[in-house]
Amino acid sequence: HIKIGRGVATYMQSYGRITWMHDTSEAWVGVELDGSVVVRSGVPDIGGGQISSLCQIAAEVLGVPLEQVRIYHTDSAVTPLSGTTTATRQLYMSGNAVLTSATEVRQTFLDRASMHLEVPPDQLDMAESMVFVRDDPSQFIELNKLAAVCAAEGIPRGKLAMFRAPFRDKPDFMNLQANIFPDYTFGAHAVEIAVDTETGEVTMLKSVGAHDVGRAINPHAVAGQIEGSAAMGMGYALTENVIYQDGVLKTPTLAEYLMPTAEDTGETQAIILESGTGLGPFGAKGIGEPSLSPVAPAIANAVADAIHVRIRDLPITAEKIVMASAENEITD
Repeated sequence: HIKIGRGVATYMQSYGRITWMHDTSEAWVGVELDGSVVVRSGVPDIGGGQISSLCQIAAEVLGVPLEQVRIYHTDSAVTPLSGTTTATRQLYMSGNAVLTSATEVRQTFLDRASMHLEVPPDQLDMAESMVFVRDDPSQFIELNKLAAVCAAEGIPRGKLAMFRAPFRDKPDFMNLQANIFPDYTFGAHAVEIAVDTETGEVTMLKSVGAHDVGRAINPHAVAGQIEGSAAMGMGYALTENVIYQDGVLKTPTLAEYLMPTAEDTGETQAIILESGTGLGPFGAKGIGEPSLSPVAPAIANAVADAIHVRIRDLPITAEKIVMASAENEITD
């Protein structure tokens, strides 16, 4: 009565808002006199790791260690507007805003360093908290000393930048067609499950998600999104159900609204693909919501593969599996 089933589902999903609507995000990046970097962004990080990614982007562009970057976020009193953490847009929007701001600061420092080192700015680079001649790293100036020079000469050491999402087509509502999203994330999820046809219990044996994220700015955060989506998608597919009866909610707590625990979900393998084709910073794509999309269909396919009956409404509860298995036996 234990049946093994395998299922896979693939998807394409947009990230970023519908772009016939105006969407913007601002960020400020600056270099302090000690050579450290400050990022200001209103991004609300609710667990996706966006603030870490923004710090990584600034550190990469300005050539400083990550531990020398600090960020002010969320507080509207000290940060520019970045918009909401919705529509898988924050890394795309605020990431590009930080990239633009940091790039402008970088150019300011390269221009001033070129006067000190007496070489053109395009022959300079930034790394290890220094500006140096690319072909002769022995010629350099420390970032903190260069920041002091800029401060003494009244050269701005910080920049505020705004990223504006590119506009796309306005939808043709009569024909239901238009290219209204900026870009798409692609991927797949596969599972192997064991189904007990007597009890309806589903055990997750293997779970693998493979997604093209364009560029993984923070690979640990990307893996976390994929693993979290696997758990969330399992709950959506198998147990989570909002039940109303005569206008009364019958599943108001986690005792009735059953979410999978770590023991239920098992281990998920996250396969991160990097095509470098995204519209985000360094070619990144959004992965927050897209990684959830294929999980429930993959599980539904695996259940159908195990019991040879297609259950067409979610969640696929134990009761539905037992009834479907019994009907299948009668048919056979």
